[in-house]
Amino acid sequence: MSVSVTRRRWRGQHGDAGPLEAVVLMPAILLLFAFIVAAGRTTTASGDVEHAARVGARAAVSAQSSGGADVRAKEAVAASLVDSGLSCTSHSVSVSGSPAPGGSMTVTVTCVASMSDIVQFGVPGSKTLRESATERVDVVRGG
Repeated sequence: MSVSVTRRRWRGQHGDAGPLEAVVLMPAILLLFAFIVAAGRTTTASGDVEHAARVGARAAVSAQSSGGADVRAKEAVAASLVDSGLSCTSHSVSVSGSPAPGGSMTVTVTCVASMSDIVQFGVPGSKTLRESATERVDVVRGG
């Protein structure tokens, strides 16, 4: 009677599947990395819009009238968005509140940004970013 001896192959010996595993896993790892980058860039873009709203609110409270507050807020928001490098396909600024001493002004900024601009590697679609900021008007201000 003859006994057949089977040899078991371990990794590192002939027939290694290591390179094949790397080829299969690499796209998944790259996709995960791209998702993390996209999430980080989206958070940064949202922060840029929030900053623009705060800048707009500070500009609005420095005005003496509602019309002046609207104009100053829109100019400040537009400049802030340009400085941040965030390009909105469309954006709107709404100002509410009272510019009277002791009142408060709220500025809401809505920015529709292309995902390819936010993420910078060809992601289709767009994202609407909306942030608000409120500032109190100084009780004692010079006229």
